[in-house]
This record gives sequence, structure tokens and C-alpha cells, in this order.
Amino acid sequence: MLRAMFTRRAIVGAAIAAVAAGVAPAAYATGAAPAPIRIGLLAPFSGSGGPYGKEEEEAARAAVALVNEAGGVLGRRLELVVADDETQPTAGVAAARKLIDVDHVAAITGVWSSAVALAVKPIAIEKGVVLTTNGSADEITQGDNRNLVWRFQTNGRDWGEAFARAMLKDGRKTASVLVLQTPFTLSTIRPFVDAFTAGGGKVLAEIPFNPGQPSCRVEVDRAIRGEPDAIFVAAYVNELSAVAKEAYRNGYEGVIYAYGNAAGSNGQFVANVGREVAEGVHHTQHVPVDRSEAYDIYLARIGRPAGTVMSFGAQVFDQIVTLALAMELAGSTDGAAVGAAMPRVVNADAPSIGDPAKALAAARAKQPFRYAGAASDFRFAPNGDQTNLAYGHFVIRNGESVLVDVIR
Repeated sequence: MLRAMFTRRAIVGAAIAAVAAGVAPAAYATGAAPAPIRIGLLAPFSGSGGPYGKEEEEAARAAVALVNEAGGVLGRRLELVVADDETQPTAGVAAARKLIDVDHVAAITGVWSSAVALAVKPIAIEKGVVLTTNGSADEITQGDNRNLVWRFQTNGRDWGEAFARAMLKDGRKTASVLVLQTPFTLSTIRPFVDAFTAGGGKVLAEIPFNPGQPSCRVEVDRAIRGEPDAIFVAAYVNELSAVAKEAYRNGYEGVIYAYGNAAGSNGQFVANVGREVAEGVHHTQHVPVDRSEAYDIYLARIGRPAGTVMSFGAQVFDQIVTLALAMELAGSTDGAAVGAAMPRVVNADAPSIGDPAKALAAARAKQPFRYAGAASDFRFAPNGDQTNLAYGHFVIRNGESVLVDVIR
């Protein structure tokens, strides 16, 4: 026993003496790397958001690799921990708790579904973990979020108004609305109706329908009654597919407008309904429509040609880059400190930098900068919403989404 105590004391004493003499102890001389900073990706690999899970993961891995190649954050590497939220609140909550309590992530990123974001939000706030989301429901950023909840997508209000501007610019005078009953979809409807009517349009009907119902024939019959110029289908890809098929069978001659994450959906909508049914469907989406150095870097890192539209991937890429820069500016991975630094990354009155590696170098050197994002050159509002966004207005032609206008 005395021998063991003496040995431990000798080792500790030698280590203290080595530090005092400026010589690293053996444990440090080996160059052992500090523990990585874990970032959670809570993505939809199944359910209605399934078409976007792989896109989000690919973007997250590209951003993590870029940050690590640029020297990491606070001298530490980032490590991505991936979980499937199944586009369901219950599964999302279970996965978020594991990410926080078991994997000890410093932040949760990539939450696509508004319903999942709303379910996970109180857990993130309770645990003091930063939550970044692609969800659009207005409620996500409402209330006291303690600087922990940040949206990397448009909110429902602004998206609804963008639809109204698109329809009015296209000369549509009348419209019916088919709205799936979810927090996100509902948040877009009143702003759309108000803006469309203020611009001289008339809404003929607002018709609700529910997720998973076996048929939407009755709702479509009501929507096309009165022969509206347009139908705004506020729904996800599977429900939009059912509506579009039914409208086509009924000989509807007006125009369908839909969310980009439904009609675009990385080709899933066209695959569901066929080119003939999809032809002429309009959709809008907050997407990178302006020239962006960060977006070009993102596409190059994932091996996609210039001009490819990958909106959710670009948003996740921005989430991880912004978090890395906020940690570097804060000098900490603590949620409160990182959350307080998030606006500084993009709101500073300083030179814009689109290359994440250069932005990290500026942050370490204490040089003024602001990150110009991949998905958009956005700013943060005090509540965590993004501002300064543009919306791509697309039309499906020959099975492909063609950009026809930019709505601001």
C-alpha cells in the first residue's frame, strides 16, 4: 500500500515539476487529441420528410469535414451524431433525449418538421442546448427561447405572403385553398389570404383535410367548384400527389401552387404522379437563388454541379457552420454562450465572408467579419427568425423544376 501511494505521489510530483519547467508530461507529450465537440443531426429519414433526410446528412457531413479541415473549433474536432426523427414528434423527442443525455451533443441541428421542432424545443431549452431547425411554423420562435432556438428557413407568415405575391404577379384573380392540418401548413394560410385579397384577389374556399386520410376526392371537388384560377395546396408531398391526381382526373384547368418541399421534393412528386400530371404545377421555396460563394462551396463538397437546388441541405450546411463560428466567437460550447453569439456571426457590420474556412480564421484572429450563408445571405431577427430572404418561384416543365421568378 505504501509502495502504491509513493508511486502515485511520485508520478503526480513529476508531472507538476515538468509543467513548472515548461516540459509536457508524458500524457500530453503523446499528442492525445482533446475530446471532439459533438453535434446532433435530427433528420427525417422516414415519414413525410423522408425525401430530405439523406440530403440533410450529406450537407451536415460536408460542413463538419470542412470545419475540421480548417482546424476545428476551439482546437477541437467536430463529430456528427445522426438520429432519425421519423418526421414524428414522439420519435423526435425520444431521439433528442438520447442525443442530449447519452451522446452529450452541444447542439441539435437539421430538424425538418415543424411538429417535431415544437416537441423538441422545450427539451432543448430545459437542457440548455442550442436547437437549429428547418421548420416554418411561426410558433417555433415564439415565446422565451433563451437564445437557444434558431430558424434556418422562412417562417410560415412570410412564406404565405410569398405565395400571394407569386399568384398576383402571375395574374391569378381567384383561388381556393386546400390545407393539411399541421402547425406549419396552418401558419401560412392566413398571411396568404390577407395578402392575396389585399392585392385584389378573391379566395373562394378554404378547405381543411387531415394527414393520412384515405381519399381527398370530396375536398378536391369542393376546391374546384367555381373554377378558381389557382389552388394553393398547403401540404406535403404525399398529400399533394393525391390532390394533383384527383384534380387531373376531374379535368381541372387552373393552376396548382404548392410548397417547394412538396412539389420539388428532389423529384419525388414527379415520380409519384408522372410528368403529365406534374406539368405546370407551380411551387415556391426559400432557396439559394442569388450567387453565393458559400453555396458554391457546399455544392462542390457534395459533388453536385453548379446551379443544383438543394435548399434543405444548404440550410443544414449553414446551421453547422454558424454554430462552429458562434462557438469560436463565444470561446465556449455552453448553450447560453453559443446562443448569445449566433447573431454576431451574421449580423455584424463587417466584411462578408462566404468561405467557412476563412470565416473561422477571422474568428480566431479576432478580426471583424460576418458569414454570408449558403442558403441565403440572411440576418437573424431578435426572436431567432431569418430575415433578408428571397424565394424561388418554380414551374414544373417536362418533369423538371424551372426557376421563373424570384419573389422578395
